[in-house]
Amino acid sequence: MRLGGPVFGVNSDPETLVAYHQEHGFSAAFMRHDHDKVRRDEICAAYTEANILPAELGAYRHNVLDTDPDKRQAFIDEICQRLEYADEAGILCCVIHGGSYETGSWGSPNPDNFSERAFDDTVEAVRHILERVKPSRTKFVIETEKYVFPNEPELYIRLIEAIDHPQFGVHLDPINMIFSPERLYENGKYLKHCFEVLGPHIVSCHSKDLTTTDTYPHHIIETYTGDGWLDDDVYLTELSKLDDDVPLMIE
Repeated sequence: MRLGGPVFGVNSDPETLVAYHQEHGFSAAFMRHDHDKVRRDEICAAYTEANILPAELGAYRHNVLDTDPDKRQAFIDEICQRLEYADEAGILCCVIHGGSYETGSWGSPNPDNFSERAFDDTVEAVRHILERVKPSRTKFVIETEKYVFPNEPELYIRLIEAIDHPQFGVHLDPINMIFSPERLYENGKYLKHCFEVLGPHIVSCHSKDLTTTDTYPHHIIETYTGDGWLDDDVYLTELSKLDDDVPLMIE
């Protein structure tokens, strides 16, 4: 297992970035999409020499189901550019969110977001991106979420089987799928279930935590890793059973 986390107050100098990660005990790194290719390659080379994995490039907030055709195409174009950028450098994975049948916002609630139509449209969009970019080094993954696909491990397996592409994998953020009191209270059991179903396909994971508001009616809200209800013993134990290079990225 590798551990990574965000970088604060540091410029893009490769040696400075390496030093920051080493000082914080990180052996995996978030990658930015806005470096030119020369600087990107310099950073990746410095990370590799220091045994730091260039782990994750985000293509978040790009709605592959946007109801505005022009916006949807622009979002897909940007995702393709970032996946290509990541693949050129050998970054472990490029991460997107699932889409919503709204316009402008990737995660807006919509009653059709879990329909068979949404499933089919998601499969079509991902296939199109993979066929267009043809990545060979970087895995293309969707972060698990609440309001959009995929929001359950079994649904993710359906996507994997339908997309049927060797460069498509799983980005597991189990915290995003804990959205009921029962699941929160029994999250250790749910974590084990996620790994049982998705284990061989997991490319990368996120780390954060969940707690509840003090006043009634209580709401489940995100908090920092270690400050909430998540059964970290189970999470880390299950994660340690995977490939040694699977990163846990602190949000």
